[in-house]
Amino acid sequence: MDTKLKKGLKIAAFFAIGLLLFWLAYRGQDIGTLINALGDTRWGWIVAIAVFYLTAHYSRAARWRLLLEPSGYKPRSINLFMSVLVMYLSNMAIPRSGEVLRCGLIAKYEKIPFAKSLGTVVTERIADLAIVLVVSVVVIASQWGLVSDMIAANPGILERIQLIKSYIVPIILILAALTAAGIWMIKTAIRRNIFGIGDKINGIWHQFRDGLTTILHLKHRTLFILHSLYINFVYFYAVYLGFKAFGFTEHLTLATGLMVFVLATFGVIVPSPGGMGTWHFIVIETLAMYGVKRDPDGRAFALVIHGLQDISFIILGSLSLLLMPVINKDYNPPAIQDEETNIPSD
Repeated sequence: MDTKLKKGLKIAAFFAIGLLLFWLAYRGQDIGTLINALGDTRWGWIVAIAVFYLTAHYSRAARWRLLLEPSGYKPRSINLFMSVLVMYLSNMAIPRSGEVLRCGLIAKYEKIPFAKSLGTVVTERIADLAIVLVVSVVVIASQWGLVSDMIAANPGILERIQLIKSYIVPIILILAALTAAGIWMIKTAIRRNIFGIGDKINGIWHQFRDGLTTILHLKHRTLFILHSLYINFVYFYAVYLGFKAFGFTEHLTLATGLMVFVLATFGVIVPSPGGMGTWHFIVIETLAMYGVKRDPDGRAFALVIHGLQDISFIILGSLSLLLMPVINKDYNPPAIQDEETNIPSD
């Protein structure tokens, strides 16, 4: 098959998957009432939010560059930025697959070992999780009355929490056993080095570990922290800006936006009703606690704000897949002195 045709089919497949997922997320909505609610949307604010999101994506790429530099790599910002956009597109189809895919793209175009870049991505996620956990504890503790009311109004939430509690110990034990078994198998493979597999595993592990610990050798730690704070600030503040786009939410405050952001982030514990995404459910229910009608106002808000991300991921991610081979056609990344064995991205 012709190479260009093959790449075109891959991009078309990603685009089709994105559109399908977007349709599945919203197919259960009452289109008539939603259209009426969307009629008064102030689209200028929506455009501002879209631009705001783009700055966060670029900040994520810049932060990633900071983590790769201690290993001697200086990838182009455009490649990091586009690989981040492809990551979001891939995550729409398979959760967390984008982290693997973006490392594969950087391995392909920047010749950075896959395992090493994957280690830096894990470090990123740990930083983001730490920030969200700290903010969540503060926000939920300060507005516990609201959270209690929300749980009382939705018994399914409490049932889900109880279900998780009943399974948490067995899950931890199983994960611990699997981890121990995996470590034993890896150590055995390294020790016996059958067909050189041990050397390969050892090399991959060292690359991953080096990537994971690059945060300890950062030249610009303050800048890394600022990027991490800014990325999470954008996702919170975008919710608040979204309030300005609708007459029925324009009265809501920054504190409300922070609460919506925190609860939606941890919305995975809530069952998804009526085919809607869990994020939408939590946002709608939280807004209802502040007097916003669930239908059609809350639904319209969730549709526009989350739909904006979905559409941008589909368009920008697909364009990035299309453009990366073009902009890297004659590009040769700077050589690294003691370059380690690279892992093919294909």
